This record gives sequence, structure tokens and C-alpha cells, in this order.
Amino acid sequence: MLVQELLEGELTNPVDDGIQSARKTDDDSIVSFLNQIIEGDNRVVLQRLPANSIDLIVTSPPYAKQRSKTYGGVDPNHYVEWFLPIAEDLKRVLKPSGSFILNIKEPAVNGERHTFVLELIIELRKQGWLWTEEYCWHKKNSFPGKWSNRFRDGWERCLHFTREKKFAMYQEAVMVPTGSWADSRLKNLSETDKRRDNSKVGSPFGKKVANWVGRDLAYPDNVIHMATECGNRGHRGKSMIGTVFCLKAGMLSGHEF
Repeated sequence: MLVQELLEGELTNPVDDGIQSARKTDDDSIVSFLNQIIEGDNRVVLQRLPANSIDLIVTSPPYAKQRSKTYGGVDPNHYVEWFLPIAEDLKRVLKPSGSFILNIKEPAVNGERHTFVLELIIELRKQGWLWTEEYCWHKKNSFPGKWSNRFRDGWERCLHFTREKKFAMYQEAVMVPTGSWADSRLKNLSETDKRRDNSKVGSPFGKKVANWVGRDLAYPDNVIHMATECGNRGHRGKSMIGTVFCLKAGMLSGHEF
């Protein structure tokens, strides 16, 4: 699978000469891009990728005016119109069975949360994307501070878009341990535990506890608990985002990490 680091190219950087050498043929084969990290402006690099060739795209685009010295910055009021042409190219190169994960978080502007992320979701759907899922990245050691009208930013959006309703998804590759609770809870089952016990308030969420016997693994939920720090200390945008998405990539691409 193509390493999607090319999507992290800075807005203000010229296209690296390595892009020219990365493609050794003039045909529409993806082979010449495989097993390489290609640095450059994604708006240019994407043009060189053949259509329907990528299984998984993961990107954390430039923050809207939050780190202008690093990324060049995009005004929140113009973020949607800036991103849509890129999204169109992403849609072109993504396989019908592929997935596109967008890590993004709306900042506070003039004392309130800006709505550009919500507006972007709506416009991406108009572009033909399906907003399939949203993962919550819980940043366990979020940046400390105090603001008069809001709390610390302890989470970010990881929006999951697809082209089709049926796409490649391998949930078994990222199953998690059931937990120590099962050792004591399942040791002595009551008669109620052995049959489906319907909710006493009439909700459809009945349960049969005996179904958990012998199960060492469970399917994960859509909340990712991961600290933000890593070894990339030379970059202002340092985070654990690569590791975060490796955990979910196994579910989307069929690879175990």
C-alpha cells in the first residue's frame, strides 16, 4: 500500500525534485510509487497518481491559521473552498473499496467554535463522498491551559469518508482484549445470564451474558485513546497521529501493524 506521507506536504514548499524521480514510467501504473515516501505539495503530487489506485488515505491537513509559521495557514472562512479541489483529487485516486480518514478540529475564533469543519462535511457529501463514520481521538495528555469560556481541547475529529457503502473493512485485525472483568463475571452464571434478558424499560438493548464465555477479544469502539507526544520533537505539529492511524489502518486496509 502506498505510504500516504505525501499528503502531509506543506502549502508553502515547492515540489521536491524527488517527485520527478519517483515516477520512472509515463504509464498509469501505481508500481512506480510503491514503498516510497514522497515529499511535496499534495496538490501537485496527486496529479501524478493514477485513478482508482489507493486503498487508504490518511491526512491531517494544515491547521486553520493555528500554525501559520509551520504550514502557511488557511483562513477558516476560506478553508472549505481551499480543501474541496484537494478532496476531488483524493476521490479520483481512491479505490471504490477504499477509505479516506480526515483528522481535523475546528478552532475557537472570536470566542466561539468556527463551523468550517461542519460546512466541509456537508460540501464533501455534495461532492459525492459518504460520511461513513467519525472516530474520536481522545488526547490523553492534551495541552494544559485555562480559557474563560471553554475547557481544554482533549479530543479531535477523525472523519471517515468512503466512495461506496460497501468498502474494505477488516475489524478482526484490530480487535481488543475483552478485559479482566470477564474472569469474575462469567465464573458463575445465573439462569438469567444464560438467556436473553430483555430491558426492563422497554428498550431493544437486551443481553445474554453467556454469549461472552470463551471470548478473549471484542470489537473496538470508535474512540481512540492515545497521547499526543512522540519522538518527532523537531516539528511544531508533533503528535502521535501516525501511531493513532496505524491502529485503525489495520481495520481499513487489511494489514496488521
